Amino acid sequence: MNNHSFSISNRFQLLGELETENDIYVTKQKLIHSGKQILDLTISNPTQVGLEFPPSVLTHILSNLNVSVYDPIPEGLESVRSEIAAEYRKRGILAEPNQFHLTASTSEAYSFLFKLLTNPGDEVLTPNPGYPLFHFLIGLENLKEVHYQLKVDPNTGLWIYDAETIAGSISTKTKAIILVSPANPTGSKTTETFWKEWESFGINIPIIIDEVFEPYDFTGEPHHLPSVPKYPVFVCHGFSKLLALPQTKLAWILNLSPEPSFSKMQKSLSFIADSYLSVNSIIQLATKELLPWKSMVQNRIRTRVMRNSAVCLEFVNACPLAKKIPGTEAGWYFLIELDMDQKVETLVLEILNKTGVFVQPGSWYGFSHNRCILIISLITEEETLEKGFSLLQDFLK
Repeated sequence: MNNHSFSISNRFQLLGELETENDIYVTKQKLIHSGKQILDLTISNPTQVGLEFPPSVLTHILSNLNVSVYDPIPEGLESVRSEIAAEYRKRGILAEPNQFHLTASTSEAYSFLFKLLTNPGDEVLTPNPGYPLFHFLIGLENLKEVHYQLKVDPNTGLWIYDAETIAGSISTKTKAIILVSPANPTGSKTTETFWKEWESFGINIPIIIDEVFEPYDFTGEPHHLPSVPKYPVFVCHGFSKLLALPQTKLAWILNLSPEPSFSKMQKSLSFIADSYLSVNSIIQLATKELLPWKSMVQNRIRTRVMRNSAVCLEFVNACPLAKKIPGTEAGWYFLIELDMDQKVETLVLEILNKTGVFVQPGSWYGFSHNRCILIISLITEEETLEKGFSLLQDFLK
């Protein structure tokens, strides 16, 4: 019998160093274990900051379901897709149940779309600054992530999508372009103005639009979906932000692509979905009862975000080292840029050690290491945010 050494897929090597733990998180855990109180200003899970879906309502809805029968429909139950389509029509977006595929998460939705649109070695464009999860989702499909840069609007100081920049990042290997609107953590949006410029280029590469933060669009030109695209368009959304229910694991893909590609793509997506059948029947059956709570849940979150935005702006205006910024137009993250030469990871580590306040360095999201940008979650509990800023203010004097 021959002894062969065991090996795993080389895609993990392509993802970079996965074994070494980040110094900032290691320090945070050590401080917690030592008994030091940490004021975490980065929590983005609504269930951990008092913004969860009403527990008693959720329990009541789930306890009254008949889940003894399983109906394995690859696209998801038609009744659920009808309910979700109705939500889009309320937004003025023409959508029918046959345009949807339900998934267990937006991450799974990306996985399905990458399987549909790409071959190993192809390239997927993603925004930078942006969410670091894309690197792993793309790498696990044996694809290559290529960044296009968001631009800073010279008039407003806001990070925006620039159609010409995205078009200039396309290569012969580009098979999909991801647009996150509102974006994490910049709040950038794909506006109607953006789509008019994009469509003037006549580019037919598939677009994936992640709109999970769509309910949290506050000011400025609003988030917009292309109305009658001549190119393939897929929209990803889900209950995680829509209903503050990340634990229920329900998301979807809305296919806005034109014919004849629409029918072929829907058929192929159904084949992929049928291979996994990952969507939980229980949450599908609960959808009709859950959706009416949308306004209440979102209003609570929006109120928290707006109040915390005001606190953040007050801190920026009172801190001599903070660069004056217009705030955020959408999403639930706030960017604070300090006029300091210190490396941002070193500064975050120093803040954590000396004050017990945990913020994230902008470099984790693709901001230049030469810019001292701190990332704050706007759904942080208000008392925690105020205490954290008080300690930060003393530290930065």
